Amino acid sequence: MVNRGRATGEYSMQTVHRLITDRISPKGARIYEAGGGSASYVPQSILTNAHVTVVDIDRDQLQRNKYADVAVLGDIQTQAFPRDSFDLVVCYNVIEHLDSPDKAIRRFYDALAPGGLLFIAAPNPKSFSGWVTKITPHWFHVRYYRHVLGYKHAGQPGAVPFPTVFHRIVSPPTLIEFCSALGFNVLYFLEYKGMIYENMAQRRPVLGKLLNLTVQAANALVLWQKDLRNGDYHIVLEKPLVPSNNL
Repeated sequence: MVNRGRATGEYSMQTVHRLITDRISPKGARIYEAGGGSASYVPQSILTNAHVTVVDIDRDQLQRNKYADVAVLGDIQTQAFPRDSFDLVVCYNVIEHLDSPDKAIRRFYDALAPGGLLFIAAPNPKSFSGWVTKITPHWFHVRYYRHVLGYKHAGQPGAVPFPTVFHRIVSPPTLIEFCSALGFNVLYFLEYKGMIYENMAQRRPVLGKLLNLTVQAANALVLWQKDLRNGDYHIVLEKPLVPSNNL
């Protein structure tokens, strides 16, 4: 199911959770959270009884994790697991930080059992916020998180924001094409309005109005062919029961 309608991140997450709970057993699920750090985006009904492996390159994030059965300090681009190790792989807001996300996704495919799911969430580099992120330095992102969003520890070890790479594969059309060629089936895809607009409106109302006017002007320039406010996306992929020819 590919969905391109307007929606919020909350609506999309609820849809993803329903999809996961419909397909993954609530007892004994084997879950791999790639770059999981200290927060989980797995439905609680499944997480409670699952065996969870978390791999993260950030020691501080990993030390704050309280639910992992196995916690590995490592790089998901090189971390390999035996075939058929997991029923669900979750990679939430991670691939935009990787130099080689394609390598990580290949390893996800190999580690998944047939019928297993891969849930990826990421910012959309083709959106207005994605464009701003690409052209501004990391110190600017740190100041935005600290002074606009109110994250007092922004930029400190283990704290957001992390440096953004935006490899070409992070763009949704390219990601879908790559994953399909690898052998995945696309079950769900949705671009949704980024939280930047709500956060800005709440914390800096004047800047929030200016931001909305700016993006509306940008939408007009592209003749409303796409909504540039859709700064984030969710995608759920399935490894088929019948093996395909991998790249």
